[in-house]
Amino acid sequence: MNNNKLILEQYKKYMMPVLDFRDVVLQKGAGSYVWDVEGNEYLDLNSGQFCSVFGHSDPGLSSHLNSISARLQDTDTATLSVPVLQAAKLMHEISGDMDGRILFLSTGAEANECCLKYAKHLKEKSGVIAFDQGYHGLTHGTAGYSMSRDRIRPVLPHSYTVKIPCIYHSDQPSVEECLEEFSTLLENNHEDIAAAIFEPIVSGGGFYFPPKAYFQGVRELCDRYGVFLIFDECQTGMGRTGSWFYFQQLDCVPDFVVCAKAIGLGYPVSCIIANGNTVSQDRFIMQHFSSHQNEPFSGELVSYGIQRIIDDNLLSSNETLGTYLLDCLHRLCAMHKSVMNPRGRGLMCAFDLCFSELTTDTEAKVKGEEFCNSALNSGLLLQHCNNGRTIRLLPNYMITKEDVDRLYDTLNNLFTKEEAATNLGDNHELY
Repeated sequence: MNNNKLILEQYKKYMMPVLDFRDVVLQKGAGSYVWDVEGNEYLDLNSGQFCSVFGHSDPGLSSHLNSISARLQDTDTATLSVPVLQAAKLMHEISGDMDGRILFLSTGAEANECCLKYAKHLKEKSGVIAFDQGYHGLTHGTAGYSMSRDRIRPVLPHSYTVKIPCIYHSDQPSVEECLEEFSTLLENNHEDIAAAIFEPIVSGGGFYFPPKAYFQGVRELCDRYGVFLIFDECQTGMGRTGSWFYFQQLDCVPDFVVCAKAIGLGYPVSCIIANGNTVSQDRFIMQHFSSHQNEPFSGELVSYGIQRIIDDNLLSSNETLGTYLLDCLHRLCAMHKSVMNPRGRGLMCAFDLCFSELTTDTEAKVKGEEFCNSALNSGLLLQHCNNGRTIRLLPNYMITKEDVDRLYDTLNNLFTKEEAATNLGDNHELY
């Protein structure tokens, strides 16, 4: 019995079974790679859970963490510290036209909850609009506005949904149709609706890239009906797409931005940016207290991350490497009938696996898991989403062209082997 199986048998019984865990147990990581307890090496294409954006065990970050531990880590909630104030100033600067006002928290779900709470409080309304296939967290409230809303009990009232416009799936509605749907929903329910919350790039629900024109139309409608616009940039924020925030590429300035994952460099940090041009600067009557709110530890990490991105020119690098990664996916698509719809912005890319149109969500999820397991056995750590139909890639910002070449070669070999085994034709699926 190998060490992975042995350790899982010994200790897995102590874990709450919230997921079907992988059959490997990781022991260490460095850069874009991680190793299991057997010493097997894997190329990690999702920087942990999209969080360790300087790679695993980054020497510069490790050194900085040691210096943080010798200073101030935590304060009471009502007391600010120099690291938090300095980090807030930097976040204000990189948020540009938002004239942002900053609150540091721990997770994306917590920050989304806080945003929604204040939006409802300030508007004195209860309703929230979200994409039908969006994702904003797994707390009761955020899940109630996400694609998992149908499994939440009790059902969250005043939860409104709209479709996602998409240019590469024929079954998705057009920008015009989606804006008409959004307009009609607001016209009929604006007296109940406080906010609309969207991922500007819809990740877990299918890796959709709603066009700029859609969000500009949404911004106009939100202004017309007095509705706050919230962008959940937990995955897109802090440089991943080649700009500090993806809204800066859309020419659409929201009222709130939520940032998580990359902002903490692998540690639990999130941030709310409130638009100082639209959100009242007076102290809100409703207060917010959290044990890990505006921590010096968080401020230190945020400032280090921003300065490192600037010093290493990572905004430009992410765009360049993202183009190289996307080109590799296009080449795979041209060579293999089992790969469809390569797409991406910066270091946020994806492709679809070719399944029959008759494949159910349950069947697709099983097949997506089979593909990821095959990739794992070939030394790639991948994630599927969209019920197994989509493979998403959000590597760390320090990934190299050599790493991307290794991804390409491994996927090419994997697809070639599987297609040869199944005699894949034009109208057949691979898995």
